[in-house]
Amino acid sequence: MAFLKRLLFYILGIGLGTLIVLAFFGERDFDYAYGPNARVRKTFRTKAVDSTQMNWPDLNLAKDSAYFHAVVEGRVKFGESEPRKEPCGSYTLYFSWEADPYKMVLENCPDTVHITELVRVKD
Repeated sequence: MAFLKRLLFYILGIGLGTLIVLAFFGERDFDYAYGPNARVRKTFRTKAVDSTQMNWPDLNLAKDSAYFHAVVEGRVKFGESEPRKEPCGSYTLYFSWEADPYKMVLENCPDTVHITELVRVKD
């Protein structure tokens, strides 16, 4: 009986402790972007997109769009990118969308992201 009593107190303590921690700190949304590829894509996901230059019919900002697939699943090619270009660094992303490979060039400005090129890549 002593073991069951200790187990009950342990479970109650863990439960109350968890509730108190959640009450103080709330739920957090963690995004682990440790590699350079993930950090660049996270920057593009969090900044506003300048949509005034969007003249491609494939490109919109919905969750099933080419831009969404580029910044979520794309690969940044640092050899073709110019991250230190002034005033806005330029990054090249390769991604697949609707079974076709694409290349997208994005400019990372201080406040916004400009889409400068969207090309379907031939195999």
